[in-house]
Amino acid sequence: MIKIAVVEDEKRWDDTFRKYITDYGAKTKRVFEITSFADGMEFISDYDGGFDLVLMDIAMPHMNGMDAAKRLRAVDDRVCLMFITTLAQYAVNGYDVNAFDFLVKPIEQELFDIKFARAVAHIESKAPKSFVISCAGGVRKMPVDDIRYIESVKHYLFFHTTGGDRKMRASLDEIKAFFENNGFVAINRSLLVNLAFVDGYDNNGVTIGGETLPLSRVYRSAFLDKLAAYLGERV
Repeated sequence: MIKIAVVEDEKRWDDTFRKYITDYGAKTKRVFEITSFADGMEFISDYDGGFDLVLMDIAMPHMNGMDAAKRLRAVDDRVCLMFITTLAQYAVNGYDVNAFDFLVKPIEQELFDIKFARAVAHIESKAPKSFVISCAGGVRKMPVDDIRYIESVKHYLFFHTTGGDRKMRASLDEIKAFFENNGFVAINRSLLVNLAFVDGYDNNGVTIGGETLPLSRVYRSAFLDKLAAYLGERV
């Protein structure tokens, strides 16, 4: 669920944006939690970092949207911020506070949907991904970022995570594509490692948390290429 703050002093526009968001959710089968604030001061004084998207009016009493956005960025530099304004030129300064986009009033639902969809896609692309493991006790949803490496043994997969090991009956081929698209790489026929947990490597293998996992000569070149690319993205 995406949590949205609508910071707007005009009730008719607050109602309009709430309706647009609700209608968009119905069309795309998404659920949004919407909280309204009448001005920037009310919003920032209660802010606890619990929102994914903030729709911020610029012209408001007590504290305008730009000042509220500057205070917002002092405590949260990641939340997606979209300004609401009556004149587009007022939103130019939004780049100073890393605004994602702006909405110019009056705005119709069709244009709102286009801009809102971009914001939703941006938020969803940043959200931590998870993988559902089927086990004897049912199913368990596990954040991909918590999985250190995956080991295939006979007809089972063992997920070695930061919170312990999990076991599922499946083959590595069934899940390999998903994990390779999410920061994992094969180091031999039975092991996928999370590049974020790699401490180092040598001729003996790949080191993760004090464990040395065997690195096959056949997989070595691809592993080194993906590790270099991963590290390069973070420089």
